[in-house]
Amino acid sequence: YSIKDMTNNFFYIITDTVFNILHILVIFINCFGWASKKTLKLNLWFLLLTISSWSILGLSFGIGFCFLTKIHSLALVSIGGSSINFSYLDYLLLVKLNIPASSNAISILSILVIFISLAISIKKNLIPENTAIFSLLLISCFGWVSIVYSQGIGFIHRWDDIYISLILITSYALVGSISYQLIRKNF
Repeated sequence: YSIKDMTNNFFYIITDTVFNILHILVIFINCFGWASKKTLKLNLWFLLLTISSWSILGLSFGIGFCFLTKIHSLALVSIGGSSINFSYLDYLLLVKLNIPASSNAISILSILVIFISLAISIKKNLIPENTAIFSLLLISCFGWVSIVYSQGIGFIHRWDDIYISLILITSYALVGSISYQLIRKNF
């Protein structure tokens, strides 16, 4: 190894470690932030950001897009490493931890966890009982599961696919409705 290779390897390990910690922290807050009053609001905002990234940024970068994964990947590539596939959980579970699992199964499980966490967070954040929000949540959740089951993630959506368009619009309405409630509540 040359000094340059050792330096690049050092920066690669540090960069990857920092982004792994950041990712795992975000995942932990998304999954369990509703359990503590200290992280309850942060949990709700992170969940809304996650769903927004998947659906809004996903229009340009691929359905299910995560901007943090993209930044992590670009950082690794910039110091001579390899890029991360589309899904951070695939990278963590399949590549880093070498767990034999299906990419679609990982994505479907993460969708279910995100939407269950969102339902709990809505309840615990004392957002007024709103059947419209919970209807949007259920439709979005099962719609996302259906999309991932049939097509996976990372594809660029075409608006002539009515089913996916309706699911995305439902997700936008969900994020918008919750955000509106938060703004009204002076969150």
